[in-house]
Amino acid sequence: MTRVKLCGLRRPQDADIMNACHPDYVGFVFASSRRQVSAAEAKEIAGRLDPDIRRVGVFAGNPPDEVARVAAEVGLFAVQLHFDTTPEYFSGLKVELRARAGEGIEIWQRIAVPDTAGSAADILTRTVGYPPLSSFDALLFDVVVSGKDGGSGVPFPWKIGKAALEALRPLRQRIIVAGGINARNVREAIQVFSPYAVDASGSLETDGYKDRDKVEEFIRAVRERRDGNE
Repeated sequence: MTRVKLCGLRRPQDADIMNACHPDYVGFVFASSRRQVSAAEAKEIAGRLDPDIRRVGVFAGNPPDEVARVAAEVGLFAVQLHFDTTPEYFSGLKVELRARAGEGIEIWQRIAVPDTAGSAADILTRTVGYPPLSSFDALLFDVVVSGKDGGSGVPFPWKIGKAALEALRPLRQRIIVAGGINARNVREAIQVFSPYAVDASGSLETDGYKDRDKVEEFIRAVRERRDGNE
């Protein structure tokens, strides 16, 4: 069953939209981005969310102690790392999360996919300096455009991403697919990748903010696809 993650919540009223549409996960961006929020802002929004909706925090090189502090303050289910994570950073983050936020918080790693022609080998080569990918609780495929680590709304070359994903299948990791996913192409994305979850953000906005009609359309497309095939 493909889950739904909606990223980039910014306003308290976004929680009302999420409660009405009920995705499986929502994301708060703490990395530098036009969707960036503070821990206090995220906490306010999270406090209005249905407790069954899991909260994920997106970080890009933030110090481990800061990530753990935010995770505890906001009540995050998972932290999503949008940079080239090193073994040292990963180890330090695990320690800080246990100390500040308790056991059980998941760590998800972004797998960068170029927006231009490349190969599955190129994608996997970038992960050579990471901790073992099996160490992470989930891997999120997202496109990198002009050095921006995710959130661009640009779809990546699915054929290349599919080849990289298949190379990682033996790890039996949960795979999340992002990057230009919208209500029009999400059914195809599910068919191509068979992901654990799909992640959308910009395609669900009007004038930079979450649009309930677009959110409803997206979630309906995902659930119609999965209900029709399972």
